[in-house]
Amino acid sequence: MVKPHSLAEFHFDAPVEQTAFVAEYDVMLQSLQAHGVETVMLTDLLADDDDAIGFINRRPNMTYTRDLAAVFATGAVLMGPHLKGRWGDQRMVGRALRKLGIPILGAIEQPGFLEGGGVTLIGEDIVVASLCDRANEAGTRALREVVLGREVPYFLEVPLPFGEIHIDGAFMVVDADLCLVYEPVFELFPCMLYKAGRSEPRHVMFLEFLEQRGIKRIPITTAEWQQGHLNIVVTQRGKQAVGFAGAQRIQTELAKHGWQLDTFASDILFIGNGGAHCMTCPLLVT
Repeated sequence: MVKPHSLAEFHFDAPVEQTAFVAEYDVMLQSLQAHGVETVMLTDLLADDDDAIGFINRRPNMTYTRDLAAVFATGAVLMGPHLKGRWGDQRMVGRALRKLGIPILGAIEQPGFLEGGGVTLIGEDIVVASLCDRANEAGTRALREVVLGREVPYFLEVPLPFGEIHIDGAFMVVDADLCLVYEPVFELFPCMLYKAGRSEPRHVMFLEFLEQRGIKRIPITTAEWQQGHLNIVVTQRGKQAVGFAGAQRIQTELAKHGWQLDTFASDILFIGNGGAHCMTCPLLVT
């Protein structure tokens, strides 16, 4: 599906050889399973849905399930992808979530745009959503209206500079008190912290907010940021994660905090501008 003329539509850097891409994907999958993760494949869940399978087979970005839904304690919110090459992908994930018995709390509808790579949790009480190249205020507001006061008491809206696609390209929560962060991205704009029951947000600088919360930061370098090295997925809270083979310094830094980061080759996978975090839509992290 990814041809030279369709690279921009699907946000790939180059066409990929499918066998090589799938081989690296399978190694990533085996790494997750070796950590005790139960992996659920969209194509397995939707195997009896001919319409869904036909759609998925023509959508190379379906690999990046993180962007299509954000799952909270009581259900999921379907995201609103920005690229036309991703429009409708979220509906396939919605069909799969319903088969799993996960309630759909809401959806980001146009003119709102928001993708799951732009959404994260800090602790159990704050949902973070970034205003970035793939998200607008209508999108973050739609999410806020669903989760604030229902799933969490706080909602932090984080504006990012031009060129930033998602917050998970520059900030990765590892644990309740630990994160990876490319600090220059967060030094420009104040963020808006909403509290349930209050109509007006409080303005905070992101790095100062992390410090106030007592969250330790592992700064990443410009090269690590550009190569997606912070794109890890936590497989067991406080203990284990998986990520790119190139993230050796990050692996060492995490080990100092008692973490095990297992890595996999990603030269072909990263042509699609995503890693393990982008390719997983977590339903539950233990």
